[in-house]
Amino acid sequence: MKKLLAIVILGLLLSGCAMTWEEAQYSTMHRDTRINLFNTDKDSLKTIYVGVGTDTDEKWKNMYYTKSIVQPKAQHFAPKEVIAKQQCIKNFSLEKPVLKEIIEFSKEKRKQYRLGFFSYAKYSCEKSSRQIQEANSTQEKIINKLASNNTDKRSFKCVDSISKKITKIKILGETATEITYLGNSIK
Repeated sequence: MKKLLAIVILGLLLSGCAMTWEEAQYSTMHRDTRINLFNTDKDSLKTIYVGVGTDTDEKWKNMYYTKSIVQPKAQHFAPKEVIAKQQCIKNFSLEKPVLKEIIEFSKEKRKQYRLGFFSYAKYSCEKSSRQIQEANSTQEKIINKLASNNTDKRSFKCVDSISKKITKIKILGETATEITYLGNSIK
């Protein structure tokens, strides 16, 4: 009888939980990550919030994630930094999450936003040094490609739209020569 009463009370308590199965699974596997939760003026458009536990919980998760024999690198044990990087890459194609602050939410806010954690780490997603280097090298390739037009032997014909007279431009290395429609040569 006591067991039945305990089961009924437990069932009533758990029926008050507002999380669906999908929300519970997302909360476990991705630490209930939210994008631009508040959209305040001081937040960038690439802000994410990752659910965090107590310091002890974070240490245990990190230990299980790195040293587990049964499930090494299991997603549900991933530290907040790993989840933040995954979400930055997935949502913004940026590889560098920068921790801004840890925010604790009141019971009303947790209920209003259907949050699965008491505290959230606020991250701003930014370009990593590798991404910056790639962008710079791509930009240099474009500049070099544009600059290479002056190193080869090239010639162009320009037609004046009003008088329909033809001017020739010849480029040889670093020297450009313009031959006007009258035959004058300008270097």
